[in-house]
Amino acid sequence: MPRLVRNALTAARVRAASEPGVLVDGNGLMLRVQRSGAKSWVQRITIHGKRRDIGLGAASLVSLSEARETAARNRAIARNGGDPRRPRVPSFAVAERVAFEQAACDWKGGTDSPTARDWQARMETYVLPRIGDLPVDQVGTAAIDDVLRPLALAGKHPTARAVGTHIAAVLRYAALREFRPNDNPVSIVLANLPKRTTAIRHHAALHFSEVGAALRRIDSGTSFARLAVRLTVLTAARQAEIRRATPDQFDLEDAVWKVPAASMKMSREHRVPLSRQAQVVVRAALKRNGSEYLFHGRDGGKLGTAAIHQALRRAGIDATPHGFRSSFKDWARNHGVEHEISELCLAHVEGSKTVQAYARDDLLEKRRPVMQQWADYLDEGA
Repeated sequence: MPRLVRNALTAARVRAASEPGVLVDGNGLMLRVQRSGAKSWVQRITIHGKRRDIGLGAASLVSLSEARETAARNRAIARNGGDPRRPRVPSFAVAERVAFEQAACDWKGGTDSPTARDWQARMETYVLPRIGDLPVDQVGTAAIDDVLRPLALAGKHPTARAVGTHIAAVLRYAALREFRPNDNPVSIVLANLPKRTTAIRHHAALHFSEVGAALRRIDSGTSFARLAVRLTVLTAARQAEIRRATPDQFDLEDAVWKVPAASMKMSREHRVPLSRQAQVVVRAALKRNGSEYLFHGRDGGKLGTAAIHQALRRAGIDATPHGFRSSFKDWARNHGVEHEISELCLAHVEGSKTVQAYARDDLLEKRRPVMQQWADYLDEGA
């Protein structure tokens, strides 16, 4: 039986080699010496049942120890069914950087946009510390579950969904570059996260007949927080949409607010018809604006939720910003507004995914008189 050769070469022997031919180091690693005196590393290895020779670089650039390390990695890849000739699979963190840059091309403001900052904050807080160093092809359901399950257990289901969306975008990029299969482990994890175990606590809300008077108390100030509350009430928008709003989203000539998909709960662009009263609020905010956000804090960043809640407390209003959506819905039920129209005003998309796919018309012009009637009703009750 032939003797198994392993680590037969030395650095000195590699330097001294000059005769044309092949010197065997072992485990498939060989030093090939050309007639010209050039020396290079070659590895003979079996990939998917076929013998292949892989070049590992010139001996003048790659040391003996480095060649052995590379050969060992290649053997491990081939042993596990892979092909070491493929481009090296990047870590999740490296793939995330490229996926982020590509996604940012579609965002208003690019890498400096609010959407970009939200992506980066979530990645740095929840994702990269846990799975950033993993090769992107090894990020499966178990690794993703380690990221998302703690968020779900803490009751942060919206955050878990948002983080899952970012992870899925990175995995789609990796699949496009053939670093991993085109699978969807994020959806599997999201579907199996623990649901809310406690009763849902509804947001405090005023009866719709009381909202006009409350809005009057808010009108006594012109801070960004008070303006944000007023636009919240007049548009029945969610707080995330209000706080992320930027001046370029508002077309006052057409009296419409175009909320990008990145700011929406259902990740679909939403157009909000602006009543005359809502336009007044937007103009007041634009007149004072010195930030990329329509409503901003002292540091120029997004207006904080605490500031909005504080504005309500100071005005003596026993309701949350989200509660005004309930007030609007109750008003709509009691004033003959069609269910479908009121749901679209609240950016609720009903039905299965198939139904949603065909529901392309957002009925903007049918919603416009409803929002104007709501604003006029509030003025009457003030």
